[in-house]
Amino acid sequence: MNELAFILIGIGTGSLYAMVAQGLVLVYRGSGIVNFAQGAFVMFGAYAYYNLYEHAGLSLGAALVVSVCFTALLGVAVQTLILRPMRHSSALARLIATLGVLVTLQATAVIIYGDRNFLITSLLPTNSVEVLPNANIGADRLIIFTLGVVLTTVLWAIYRFTSFGRLTSAVAQNPRTAASMGHSPDLIAAANWGVGGAIAGLAGVLIGPITSLEPINLPLIVLPALAAALIGSFASFPMAFAAALLIGVVESLMALHVKDPGWAQSVPFLVVIIVLIVRGRGLPLRSYLLDRLPSVGAGRVRVVPVMVFASLVAAFMVFGASDEVATYLTVTVTMSIMCLSVVVVTGYAGQISLAQYVLGGVGAFAAAKTVSSFGLPFLLSIVVAAVVALVVGGIVGVPALRSRGINLAIVGLGLAVALYNLVLNNGKYSGGVDGIPIDAPSIFGWSVDPFLHPTRYGLVCVVASFLVALMVANLRRGQVGRRLLAVRSSERAAASLGVNVYWCKLYAFMLASAIAAIGGSLFAFMQSVVLTSQFGVMSSINLVAVTVVGGVGSIPGAFVGATFVTGGIGTWLLNLIGLHVWLPLIGGLTVLYVLRSDQGLADMNIEGYRVLRSKLSRRREAKDADLAVPHVRRPARSDTGVSLRVPAQELKVEGVSVRFGGVQALDGVSLTVRPGTVHGVIGPNGAGKTTLVDALTGFADVSAGHVRLNGSDLNGASPMRRSRAGLRRSFQSMELFSNLTARDNIAVGCDEGRRRKYLTDLVRPGPIALSEAAEVAIEKFQLESMLDVPVESLPFGDRRLVAIARTVASAPSVILLDEPAAGLGSAESNELAELVRSLADVWGIAVVLVEHNIDLVLSVSDEVTVLAEGRVLAHGSPHEIRQDSAVIEAYLGVDAESADTVAVVTR
Repeated sequence: MNELAFILIGIGTGSLYAMVAQGLVLVYRGSGIVNFAQGAFVMFGAYAYYNLYEHAGLSLGAALVVSVCFTALLGVAVQTLILRPMRHSSALARLIATLGVLVTLQATAVIIYGDRNFLITSLLPTNSVEVLPNANIGADRLIIFTLGVVLTTVLWAIYRFTSFGRLTSAVAQNPRTAASMGHSPDLIAAANWGVGGAIAGLAGVLIGPITSLEPINLPLIVLPALAAALIGSFASFPMAFAAALLIGVVESLMALHVKDPGWAQSVPFLVVIIVLIVRGRGLPLRSYLLDRLPSVGAGRVRVVPVMVFASLVAAFMVFGASDEVATYLTVTVTMSIMCLSVVVVTGYAGQISLAQYVLGGVGAFAAAKTVSSFGLPFLLSIVVAAVVALVVGGIVGVPALRSRGINLAIVGLGLAVALYNLVLNNGKYSGGVDGIPIDAPSIFGWSVDPFLHPTRYGLVCVVASFLVALMVANLRRGQVGRRLLAVRSSERAAASLGVNVYWCKLYAFMLASAIAAIGGSLFAFMQSVVLTSQFGVMSSINLVAVTVVGGVGSIPGAFVGATFVTGGIGTWLLNLIGLHVWLPLIGGLTVLYVLRSDQGLADMNIEGYRVLRSKLSRRREAKDADLAVPHVRRPARSDTGVSLRVPAQELKVEGVSVRFGGVQALDGVSLTVRPGTVHGVIGPNGAGKTTLVDALTGFADVSAGHVRLNGSDLNGASPMRRSRAGLRRSFQSMELFSNLTARDNIAVGCDEGRRRKYLTDLVRPGPIALSEAAEVAIEKFQLESMLDVPVESLPFGDRRLVAIARTVASAPSVILLDEPAAGLGSAESNELAELVRSLADVWGIAVVLVEHNIDLVLSVSDEVTVLAEGRVLAHGSPHEIRQDSAVIEAYLGVDAESADTVAVVTR
């Protein structure tokens, strides 16, 4: 019966989580954004209720209604003022914007109310109700459970049976199509954010009296709610409600049966993580065609300015700073190292990690234990901390192999919660409030005690930060940096070029964790006892926010962002005017400001300097500028003067079939592509042409048949393995790597994937070395003048050529070109035809050309296969295909006499 009582307690707790989870599901269904600030909305509603009832004198009912309305308006304001202008920003930026809202609302509450707890009057009765013999539950919990059931039923019915619900679903699936039909996606999103805010406000009014009202922990109620909503795929209200109840019950039973602290809060997250890893299906962040990724620095190290700046900082630390200022500066420097870990994992690799600060705490814990228990020297303990965190970071990064986007963010957050509760905040291991005592740090007998010699210790941290920054800069300039940025831009394109996407993700997590451990250890060792409980989950969220403020892809941005960390140099500056408590709010507001441009403060200053330098340069070169002429593309050179032949391999497709659920996309397709020939593939809309390309390159599972390259069966091989075997493809959308130059894009294409570069690039990245095939392609396609131009700035036709050059940069035996002429004019299409023909005739490549442009396909192909409804309709020479009556009737839709006049068809 004791267990039954705890189950009822868990149901009550789960009911609280369920209300927050329903708001998360509703907002996602209406706007495609997971609102990490939903817990802060709950806090806002609770504080509004407290002020209206306790201070404004409103009745309980009136305070409830007004609080709910205020929170609904807050939801509409966030969508309209912050997220709507970011509609073309990256999904990552929109996610971080909700973190910025969370930080801003929490910081505002701290400024107004401090960190005190407030007891507020409950709107609901609080007496105990005996629902079963010897099993009681609070009346307020019972009412909240009932409200949860009603709310879930109402929301399910609205979104399933009403026109508003159907319209919301339509907007969620395809906002552009909905807009073309006269429906406003922004209006639908604002309405859903308003309703989601109202639910959060109601939850705050009901939850505040139960949990007490305080701004530090109350917003974190979003964590279990996120887990529940995720189990429901952010789509199912009933599943999210059931999952929230289950989480509450598991927490309660764990508290009963497991006495070690932390397990009750951690087990639900661990279960969710296991479910997600097994399910392995990433929740898509709604994306748009014009998404902008956060800008990334070049990683270029200017030796003289860097040395001058480092010397000035060191001189100021030693000779000019007081002990107090040295301490503030040391905090900023150690935090900059932790910000650099976010630059690596999020800025470079594009992986959302909300656990970096906690991982820094894991490093501090490991370093403190090795010093206190084994007497290791200070520097060696930092190395051990980095190694331990590297291993833990690998474990944290494992879900990234099967998850992405919101899934990955919530998994990382869940692991951070588990690590914090089970280790860092567990007094059994961390020493509780007494911490882990350590000896005063020293380096080869030279005392760097932070209390006796704060400037010395600060100097050590400055040196460490510059060394780590140099390492991160080297990484950016090297092959591994290009691999990470390729994965960030397009995992599909990266894999098609032979990049090991899984290992790149794991490497980013591991390296970032080691860097975070260095910063966390140096920060923790500033005290005579290491208090690992200070490395909380909310601080991990703040760390991402301040890094975004500086510039999440920028090394200088890490140093700028660190100034917004409480206790650092920003606190000291604001303390001079008595406003240090405002620093978190300033940081939160600045996050929202910089996200509008996808540039951090450091990026803005650097860009401003570049613009000024460019203006001065243009003035000096005015005469030359007057003589300048626009770049005009000439026909590709037919002979580069370089003899290059690729290894001859034949691609043989034998009865390949592909099914997507109950849909037969391909049915027994067979064809053979011989070296030095062009094999065209055409077909009407839905014929299965792109599916064929995906199946041959490993992006779609083959349900029957075989794909053989030079006799070797490729069934089951990953896209990376097929690429390295000599089978490559291009994409209709090109999927060039944004923020990289044309040279960098082509360099990824000829990267041989050497594993030692993951270590050596950190120290000596070396210059970009292009393969012979890449050099020949650059010369033939006349790309020399645009190699150092970001691909985003190139004309459309030139981007097409860069994409093809990148594909052939490794001298593949077989390439599959998917709609390479899409969007090109007739002149550019003719030029492309010459290029395709030369790839076969001069290089000896076996080319598969999938195209809409019928004239292009028939003019360059040696053989043509026509697909219709996933089957081979016809096969033969271009002349035979032109005269085939079945092709003319089923595909071209015209009679035989006019077939030759058709140039372009719509797929």
